[in-house]
Amino acid sequence: MTISDIRTLISRGYGDSVMRRSFLLLCLMGPAFAINFALYYAAAALLPAEGFGLFYIAVTTANVLYSGSFVLNIFFTRYLVSVVQAAGESAAYAARGRIESLVLRWGALGAVVGMLALSLIGKWIGIQSMWIVVLIVLDAYSAYIIDVNRALLQSLRKVVPLGAITLIWMAARFGLAVAGMALFGTTWGGLLGVVLAAGLIMAVFPLLFSSAKYVALQRVPALPSIRELVPVVFGYVSLIVVSNLDVLLTYVLLKDDALGAYSASSVFPKGILVIVTPLLQMLYPMMVGRQDAPLDIRLVLQKSVLVILALSSAIALGVFAFSGLLCGGGWGLKLCQPFPLELLLISAVMLSVLRALVLYQSARGRDWMAVSMLVPAAAYLWFALKSDRNVATVAMEFAAFSGLLLLYYSGLTILREHRS
Repeated sequence: MTISDIRTLISRGYGDSVMRRSFLLLCLMGPAFAINFALYYAAAALLPAEGFGLFYIAVTTANVLYSGSFVLNIFFTRYLVSVVQAAGESAAYAARGRIESLVLRWGALGAVVGMLALSLIGKWIGIQSMWIVVLIVLDAYSAYIIDVNRALLQSLRKVVPLGAITLIWMAARFGLAVAGMALFGTTWGGLLGVVLAAGLIMAVFPLLFSSAKYVALQRVPALPSIRELVPVVFGYVSLIVVSNLDVLLTYVLLKDDALGAYSASSVFPKGILVIVTPLLQMLYPMMVGRQDAPLDIRLVLQKSVLVILALSSAIALGVFAFSGLLCGGGWGLKLCQPFPLELLLISAVMLSVLRALVLYQSARGRDWMAVSMLVPAAAYLWFALKSDRNVATVAMEFAAFSGLLLLYYSGLTILREHRS
């Protein structure tokens, strides 16, 4: 068998492959996540304690401002897939410019509002320097613009460029941020490096798309109306609420050391949900792109659930295997407790699969289905508020809630598919 034969065998059916695309993306995203995590270790080593605390708060604040990008990513990916189906890939490249202009305009307005808001509340969250505020907002603003281009790569199913851009972004972010902290010894030096890395990636995209053939905008389907974004927002908010309901509850149910113990025990489980998100975003266009073949899209769903289940389970088992080091101990999180950690790892696996099911229904235009999860969530809240207020009980009840919620939404999905 020649090399050409092997290449042909590997590439056969690649356009519809879930497993191979997932594997390729994970090979690129895995190091990207590791590099991003290493930035915190570098900041702790290079900055004084107060400076590291401010750096952590600043990056966390930027991540909060950036959290809405998931909604826009899904919304624009669904639109771009419809553009490809209606007018071809060239139209998708042209549509990207239209979307980017929209995000640039409204994002600039949002950036100004964000700077004003952060400058007013900065003293309460530990950020008083105006330069820090500006860099936080620029970090979030540039990330939204980058995400428009990532949505295009997702809609065209260009997995390798998507993963490579993310890896290069995280590597540049780490290198420039460390250089800024080492050179200036300040928080703003590190944040400046973060913003410069985003600017570098923004400059790469025009080069990446330079060979693409554009079509006249008249041939590009119009952007969906803002009203079509409403169910996507409500569905996403519902998903985020049920996924983090335990964290919200702990601020009511637990105090002092117990609150710290539960928070520390939930760091790694919640991290699993973050890690599977890029993979779900890559799989999403494949779900959208098979609406004309119900049997095929159901096969995509089955494979997607299998991939997400395998990945989240592997991470959870890895954390469990090294829990002696990661939870407590000399190198681990000091307040972390093994028993709640194990329960929350199980819940993270179930919630990861739930996210795949929610995105599948979103791909079919059924965003409102996710809102129905608030009904069992309300029942869980009522039950939890009447239970014992300790770390183990909260973890056990949330794990049980995650399992029942997955069964509930799986049942809805099966019923909906039988009707279609």
